[in-house]
Amino acid sequence: MSIPIFRRVSAALGVLALSTAAAFVAVSPASAVTQPGNINPDIPRTLTIHKFALGPENGQQIGTGQEVTVPGTPLAGATFTAAQVQGVDLTTPGGWTTVSSLTPATAASRVNTAGTYTATTGSDGVARFNDGASLPLGLYLVTETKLPTGATNPAAPFLVTLPFPTGSDGAPANQWIYDVHAYPKNAVTDLTKTRVPAPANSVEARNPDLVRWAITQSVPTLAGGTSLDTFTLTDSLPTDLEYLANGPDGVAPTAVQVVNAAGVTQGFTAGTDYTLVYDATARNLTADFTPAGRTRLASFPGGKVTLTVLSRAVTIPASGFIVNTATGVVNGSSTTVEGRTPIGQLTVAAFQNNGRNPLAGAVYQVFLNENDANNSQNPVFIDGVQNWTTGANGQVAIPIITPGNYYVRELTPPAGFLLPRPSQAPVRVVPGPSSTVAPVQNYVEFLHDQVPAFALPLTGGDGALWFTVGGTGLIVIALGTGVIAARRRATSALASA
Repeated sequence: MSIPIFRRVSAALGVLALSTAAAFVAVSPASAVTQPGNINPDIPRTLTIHKFALGPENGQQIGTGQEVTVPGTPLAGATFTAAQVQGVDLTTPGGWTTVSSLTPATAASRVNTAGTYTATTGSDGVARFNDGASLPLGLYLVTETKLPTGATNPAAPFLVTLPFPTGSDGAPANQWIYDVHAYPKNAVTDLTKTRVPAPANSVEARNPDLVRWAITQSVPTLAGGTSLDTFTLTDSLPTDLEYLANGPDGVAPTAVQVVNAAGVTQGFTAGTDYTLVYDATARNLTADFTPAGRTRLASFPGGKVTLTVLSRAVTIPASGFIVNTATGVVNGSSTTVEGRTPIGQLTVAAFQNNGRNPLAGAVYQVFLNENDANNSQNPVFIDGVQNWTTGANGQVAIPIITPGNYYVRELTPPAGFLLPRPSQAPVRVVPGPSSTVAPVQNYVEFLHDQVPAFALPLTGGDGALWFTVGGTGLIVIALGTGVIAARRRATSALASA
């Protein structure tokens, strides 16, 4: 083979091996087997894959089969096949002419299962075909058949010869690499889902049945020539949650935010850059980026898209934890994550002191801190309700409340009873429902004394005595009056005679 032809073949192989960031194929270091002159079929041949996440630190570099140090995150679980292309004899000039005319697409019709090898990357991102044993001399079509977790695009298929030529411009030049290393990369995106705590003493915190989620998907670094064809985030709400597009006044609504790699917010507009749709039947909220939005997203590699979902807890699972899943789809690669959040309940009870008879009609409010409780200001709301009144059993349940520390204050005592002193009490809410038996949790009670008795007229022995004395006095007075009257009549009769 003439040197110009050899150069063209070498260049073609390099382009094929690197197509669409499929491979960073490089010359091995001094420890690798390189030989000048003709191909020696007796030297063992190996092919090793090094799998990394594609990023700005390890992008498009041209190599010729060398094992090198590559920055980036190794990816485990990627499966590759290396299928020998039939009808290619690398010991003949005609074989190399065939190599120069093939592409991964055209070579795919010339492979069979008999000459196919499979390898999967380990935690170090490395996969060795045939367990590192020698492979037959020839041309191989390498295809990624299983993506690692979080990968959004498979590496494009590529062709590689065993052995691999360094070419006239290689280092070393014009030699054969028998231990070949390839570095195909994936565009990878991370998906997370977390509960977002409400700011302390905020309006949202004073609505402790509200649950806000943050579903965050990173924007992948795409290989040259690759477009962002799909980018969606979906929150699948369980029946324990009710979706809220908007919350009470002062509470931020459900929204989408995009930041670049530096964390600077970018202005993406609903309806133009993305759509936000809730399917009530499937209970799915989906943020789907439009073609225009995806084009803009692709210009922010390493950035993040966050879908913040506002919801209200409506039931308490027996475990005390609500489980919620989210799915991100980027270029057809789907990732699902799970979020968990604790939720609790609070029961308040009113009893009569020294008897523990349940008392109906006691009215309570709940506060975030002692100062608000003392001043009876800024009470919490549960689904718009802020006052709770005990029933005939002397109890009332504050149905759904985020675990934490609260203060309960009695506003109105039961009829005929005094406000307890003090009229407020601290309580800690933990995940799960209330319990009044051991272990007691999410429960607080107030004891009440009756109002003071009124002063009533005296009755009994002394009262009867004075009634007797009074009655006797009246009789004496009556008798005296009668005697005086008789004497006056007698005197009057004598005078007239």
